[in-house]
Amino acid sequence: MSKFKVVQEVPTELSKGEFAIDKPSFLPQIAMHKTKKPRNGHTGSNYIRMIIDSIGQEYDPENMTAYSVKAHNYDGRKFSSDEEMNEIVLEMLKADYPAVFAKYLDKKIKTRPTNTSLIYYVDSGINSFREIFYKNGLSEQDS
Repeated sequence: MSKFKVVQEVPTELSKGEFAIDKPSFLPQIAMHKTKKPRNGHTGSNYIRMIIDSIGQEYDPENMTAYSVKAHNYDGRKFSSDEEMNEIVLEMLKADYPAVFAKYLDKKIKTRPTNTSLIYYVDSGINSFREIFYKNGLSEQDS
């Protein structure tokens, strides 16, 4: 039976059968739209909506749309890298659509490598995260 352990940061080396789920990151969805990145280095509503739509298609296709966040509230924010854009996206989702984080965690658990015996989970404030692990058949490892 697989187990999970809540940690503050991912161990530097993982043994065979161990898997780590770090804090949420939507860098793959941001990278999908790198050719549409605004040249002026500021966020734009259309760019934000493309990213949010990609996140919705990946993690919550039944409920989340490009309009699930108030993109106009984040229009004109300066960013210079995908990592900075990721921080803006996380801020948007926390404010306007926090339900996606539970879906993100659920998908990470379900797509873990086979024969995973221990998952290290970096506590990132996802509501009811233990229930998500229990629902997927994992139990918590004692420290």
